[in-house]
Amino acid sequence: MVKVKIFGVLRTTTGLSEHSTNAKTVNGIFEEISEIMEKKYFEDIEKQKADTSEYKKKRNEALEPKKELKFKDAIVYIDGERCMRKGKKLPENGEVWLLSPAAGG
Repeated sequence: MVKVKIFGVLRTTTGLSEHSTNAKTVNGIFEEISEIMEKKYFEDIEKQKADTSEYKKKRNEALEPKKELKFKDAIVYIDGERCMRKGKKLPENGEVWLLSPAAGG
């Protein structure tokens, strides 16, 4: 089991702070998280359709839920070392960090 910790904007984008996985590669993590995000995306769309409030807010597409996360969307560390390949195999009982590729100061 690999423990995935998610930081920064990615935490907000994915709606996850941690995730445990049996994925074999880094790309497998992104596929799993994308499945979770896609499910949340369609749940959010259904909630918006069901909202019959007369004060329904205009949708801001910049804040719309996303349904996919790709390797290029994150900086990846495996057990404290930077990972540059999405096909890299994950260590047993390892820890992966997903960080936003940009940060403010």
